[in-house]
Amino acid sequence: MDTFKLVNLVKSDESILSQDTDLSICLKADGFFFTLIDSNYVLRAVGEFDVDLSLGMTSVMTNIRNCFASIGIRIFNFANIKVICLTNKNIFVPYKLYDNSKTKDYLRGVANIVSSDTIIENISERLDAVSVFAFPMHQYSATKILMSKAKFYSQHQAMAEYCFDISKLANNTVVLHKRENACDMVVFKGAKFTYSNSFDFNNEHDMIYQILFAFEKLDIDVEDVNFLITGIEYTHEEKKVLNRHIKSVLYTNPMELIKVGCEFDGVSMQKYFLTLVK
Repeated sequence: MDTFKLVNLVKSDESILSQDTDLSICLKADGFFFTLIDSNYVLRAVGEFDVDLSLGMTSVMTNIRNCFASIGIRIFNFANIKVICLTNKNIFVPYKLYDNSKTKDYLRGVANIVSSDTIIENISERLDAVSVFAFPMHQYSATKILMSKAKFYSQHQAMAEYCFDISKLANNTVVLHKRENACDMVVFKGAKFTYSNSFDFNNEHDMIYQILFAFEKLDIDVEDVNFLITGIEYTHEEKKVLNRHIKSVLYTNPMELIKVGCEFDGVSMQKYFLTLVK
């Protein structure tokens, strides 16, 4: 009996050469989604599975392997593998000030670190900073065994690097990424990376309160900000309250550098934003 459910799979071609393709995969406790993009920046596949990734290392390895095997992917021989870690335990440290002997200390101010967390660091050359974040040890270990070439990123880094690339287009730029019951937000003032945080919310009023509170502390005018939203579908009420309080609310454009065929018409690319941005 299968222990997983294929939620979505769209492929541009039944035959995909893994050695010429990059895999980006975003891991959650209850599943993952992924994209395959070839060396010519052509989108080859988008997929999503519901599967339990909250148990031990062996279970995580088996479940991920079985999910991919069910769609004809048995060997992780991809050119590059990028693993996006959905975590609230994240902080950026300026590269010149970074001390790799203090990674746990950096995070203690923003999160409670326990023995089951693995502390990971990744240098962001575009931001001239090191992203330090905590990830479940069993997921990290299982993924490293399955995909030895994998590089790990927090969602905050993927968002911040995307925001950096477009921040020259506006005085202030914000990217808001929505998950099931939480949002991630990064802010640039001009071309300067200023803010990164995650917050839980129960309804649209909680969401806008958290955003406006951050704007107040950062001295950002709602009339002078390029506010970009992405992630899972926003409700009518959420979009309505965002537009009521913020002058310019638009969707991100994760497909700007990627060629997308008509096979993907109707796919919500915003949902897969984190695995699409380069």
